[in-house]
Amino acid sequence: MQNHLSLRVIAATAFATAALISGPSLASANVVTGAPSGAAARVIKHIYPTVAGAIDNRNKGYLGVGNGAGPLLYGGGAIQKAPKVYLTFWGFKGKDPSGEQARLTNFFNGVGGSGWANIQTQYYSSAAGNITNPTGQLAGTWNDDSSAPLAVIQDSQIAAEAVKAEQHFGYNPDADYFVATPTGTGTVGFKVQYCAWHSMTSDGTKNVAYTNLPYITDAGSSCGANYVNSGTTGATDGITIVGGHEYAEAVTDPDVSTGWIDASGQENGDKCAWINSGSGASRNITLSTGSFPIQTLWSNKAGTLGGCVATYP
Repeated sequence: MQNHLSLRVIAATAFATAALISGPSLASANVVTGAPSGAAARVIKHIYPTVAGAIDNRNKGYLGVGNGAGPLLYGGGAIQKAPKVYLTFWGFKGKDPSGEQARLTNFFNGVGGSGWANIQTQYYSSAAGNITNPTGQLAGTWNDDSSAPLAVIQDSQIAAEAVKAEQHFGYNPDADYFVATPTGTGTVGFKVQYCAWHSMTSDGTKNVAYTNLPYITDAGSSCGANYVNSGTTGATDGITIVGGHEYAEAVTDPDVSTGWIDASGQENGDKCAWINSGSGASRNITLSTGSFPIQTLWSNKAGTLGGCVATYP
C-alpha cells in the first residue's frame, strides 16, 4: 500500500473535496481518512452512495455507458485472484432485528461459482493473471462481542476491527474482511452520503482489504429496502445488494484506485449502482443457498462499449 499512497492521495483530493461539499453525489468519492496505529499514515475509502446519490451521479453523466469514462482500465495494482470473504459481526450481541447476519452468511456461502461472480473473471493483474471464481468463497464468520461500537463509529475503529479480524481468521491477501456493525450504529455519513465503503489498511507488515458494512436495513429505502422485491420480503433487499457491491469492488480493486477503475474513478459496482429498469437493472439471482437481490456489475465485454450485466458466460 505504501508504494501507491502518495499518488493515490493526489488523485483522490478532488474526489474527497467533492464528497464533503456535495453530500451523497459523486459515487467514486475516494475519501482520505485516518488509519489505526501501526498502519499507513492515511488510507482511502471508496464509498457506495445512497440511491439518491447514485441517481444524482447518473443525471450528471458520471455513470454507465456514454459518459466519456469508457471501460474499466487496469491501473497496475492488486486484484483478489481467488476471492475469499470473512464476515465479522462486531458487537451484535444477539441483537439482529432484520436477520442481517443470516442473510449475509447465506449469500456469501452461495456466491462462489455463480454466473454473477463470474463477471469478474475477465479482469486480471499483471502479476497474478485473471481473477477466478471458486466455490466456497465464504471462509469464516465471527461474532466479536468482546466490545461494542458506539453509535457514531470512527473510521479508524473500523480499520482496527478489520485488523483484529485478520488476526482472528488468519491472513489471506485475496480476502475481504467485512466488518458488519449492529443496528443503531454507523460511521459518519451512513444513510446520508453512503451505504457502505471499502478500503485497505495494514496490520503493520501486510495490507488488509476490508469493508465497512453498517446495519443496512437501518437506512431503509436510501440503501435498497424494496428496491427489487415488494412487501416484507423486499425490506431486506439492500443487505445483499450493498454487500455484493462491496465484495465485487474489493475483488477487482482492493487497494482502492490502483486496480480496475474507469477514467472517472468508478469501480465495477459504481458504474451499475442503483439501476431499477432496463437490462442493467438490479434483480434476484438464484444461488445454491437461496434467492438474493443483487445489482448488476460492469463488463468490459458486454457489447461494443461495455455494460451492466448480471452474469458472464
